Amino acid sequence: MKLSWLIFLWPLLLLGCAAEDHQDLREWMREEAKGMKGKVAPLPEITAFPVVAYETESMTPPFAPGKIVTQEVASDKTAPDRTRPQQPLEIFPIEDLKVVGVMTVGNVSYALIQTPPPNKPKHVRVGEYMGRSFGKITAITNDGVIVRESVKDVNGVWVEQERTLMVPKEGGN
Repeated sequence: MKLSWLIFLWPLLLLGCAAEDHQDLREWMREEAKGMKGKVAPLPEITAFPVVAYETESMTPPFAPGKIVTQEVASDKTAPDRTRPQQPLEIFPIEDLKVVGVMTVGNVSYALIQTPPPNKPKHVRVGEYMGRSFGKITAITNDGVIVRESVKDVNGVWVEQERTLMVPKEGGN
């Protein structure tokens, strides 16, 4: 019983002592607040942007891949030619393209490249491009297609690497 009274009276005693604490601090805050006035700067006036008509015949398309060219890219002499028109097989990653056959007509060799479904196979020859890494076909042999790709290395320098896409052997993939 004595303990329960002590538990009940203890918070009341603390509240009584707390009311007197920091009275001088509160008085100083009231005095300092009397002379304070807030000032908020007015918001800037919003001006409307001028309306510009977009004429498709005379302007560059806004989402053209070659539209944004940084100064660094423009001055890089080792970079692949981004101004040439993109060829149909350049929209696919080279890993998704398969050589399904090779044929020679006269002196010219052609390779039949299978693209991801539902697309149909396409025939290519030396000098054409394929893959997203500016891959140029440099040779077509009975075994497959040799492609020279241009990629950036870890230092941001364009380097060329050669890749061979093989014709699958009978019974293989």
